[in-house]
Amino acid sequence: MEGFFKGIESINSAVTGVVWGVPMLILIIGTGIYLSVRTGFFQLTGLKHWLGSTLFAIFRNKSVTKSGEKKAISQFQALTTALAASIGTGNIAGVATAIAAGGPGAVFWMWVSAFFGMMTSFTENVLGIYYRRKNSKGEWSGGAMYYLENGVGVKRGMRLFGRVLAVLFAVFCVLASFGIGNMTQANSISAALESDFGVSPLLTGLIIAFISALVIMGGIKRIGAVTEKLVPFMALFYMAGCLIIFFMNYGNIPYVFGSIFSSAFDFRAVSGGAGGYIISRAVTMGFKRGVFSNEAGLGSSVLVNCASDVREPVKQGMWGIFQVFFDTIVMCTLTAFVLLSSPAKAATMEEAFGSISTEPCYFTLSENEKDRLIDGECSLIPVITDSDRERNGYRELPGKTIYGQELTLRLREGKGEREEDFTFSNMMKLTGIQGENADGTPMTDEKGNPVITAVRLEELNGVPLVTYAFSMHFGDISGKIIAVAVVFFAFSTLIGWSYYGAKALEYLFGARSAVIYKGIFVCFIVIGCTMDLRLVWGISDTLNALMAVPNLIGVLLLSGTAVKITQNYNERRKGKRIKPLTSAYNDEKAP
Repeated sequence: MEGFFKGIESINSAVTGVVWGVPMLILIIGTGIYLSVRTGFFQLTGLKHWLGSTLFAIFRNKSVTKSGEKKAISQFQALTTALAASIGTGNIAGVATAIAAGGPGAVFWMWVSAFFGMMTSFTENVLGIYYRRKNSKGEWSGGAMYYLENGVGVKRGMRLFGRVLAVLFAVFCVLASFGIGNMTQANSISAALESDFGVSPLLTGLIIAFISALVIMGGIKRIGAVTEKLVPFMALFYMAGCLIIFFMNYGNIPYVFGSIFSSAFDFRAVSGGAGGYIISRAVTMGFKRGVFSNEAGLGSSVLVNCASDVREPVKQGMWGIFQVFFDTIVMCTLTAFVLLSSPAKAATMEEAFGSISTEPCYFTLSENEKDRLIDGECSLIPVITDSDRERNGYRELPGKTIYGQELTLRLREGKGEREEDFTFSNMMKLTGIQGENADGTPMTDEKGNPVITAVRLEELNGVPLVTYAFSMHFGDISGKIIAVAVVFFAFSTLIGWSYYGAKALEYLFGARSAVIYKGIFVCFIVIGCTMDLRLVWGISDTLNALMAVPNLIGVLLLSGTAVKITQNYNERRKGKRIKPLTSAYNDEKAP
């Protein structure tokens, strides 16, 4: 069985390398650039209008927050449900991973992906509203499946092609909903509650499954009612912590943004092979994490935007612009500022190795050195550099635990990090591992101190990296603050994706299949809380990218339609009397 899972992992790794490779990133960003050009960079030229129609309209227009239809949700509820699915651990762990792998410059390329992704999300929503239909229950059903079949499919010679693309998207969406939308989110919740509050994963799974069932079984109206309260609260809760650090570290604003831009455009480094690699990593990780965070181009959020009671496709399209703006430009930037503005205040590598404890010790490494450390548990830790590989040399560092016990550490040469460098892209955690006696009891010395027989060396990344940055300002309570944020973010993603999967399955098998899907979805929450999901994370990442392929094909082929709808809206807004382009249909199931 182990060999089977390794085979699946190997196949998935190969597929992921293709679907999340440079060609896919070029396709996603290229689509955003193309749509931006075709719409006259509406995200900039229409800035005042789309902000006034979205963010500011929430406070002055009741029709935005209250639905006029019994089986539809308001524009604001559609936004919060879409944000519920997209604002998640990616805004915390995703940013940390991007910076750790690509340096501060990755943040700039996340901004770039968001800037062009705004128009991809806009176009998806415009097409979603234009091609949506009402199902047998009188509910709105829309998304990539419908504009692929009824938009691409009606073009000459493309009927079968459009249908195949629609089915592929729906299948990938259903499968992804159980992975990235369910088990991985449930696992993040259980891990956070277990590590910071001591709650057992099984108990977490049962509680989250019960609460989720109450929300999910109530349909889109109940999901919308929950997300319109939950999303603003969780966003403000996390933003409050970040903003406190922002004002505490306001003096580091020039450094933070200077490091982001210099790292993104360090052309001096490009002249060297290693420097060129660093820049390419910054670009790749920035684009990848940006898309993963805001989901522009994946075609997922349009599924719930189509449930809005709005009649104008462009109005819902503008909510798509705001969603990407808030998710990446606002939320991800706040996380990045926390990471880049806080001094690490960690021990040097030699200091950490010279006083090993069973409590974690954090230390920093010089640039690119983290990739040369060997993870795992061992009594000798090789720290390898390129020059050492050439001469095949090392030095032995006599280590000493805080209990007075001696360890010998095999250390390759490397430079210590300067304390004035504000960076969390090279943080490591060193933990002493207490040995066991023959009978399995913990090993202690004559003074009763733990005897350390090995050390665990781990790269600090993802949520733990953000937690450590917060701890520089809030102390030990930081773990609980981030744990609460992760719980809210992951839970909101879970209920948002439950709707995505249900609508995708409805397209394949009809409205009745959604009830069965919801029951199975709730059961998988418990599984996600109690299992090791490393393989599921990888497969989910792949399925996310596979959703993007048919969706982007449809968006590009129908871009002319989206442009016409946008032009029609703008001309009517300026007072021209022309027939509105609000639906592709002329029957009772159209707006």
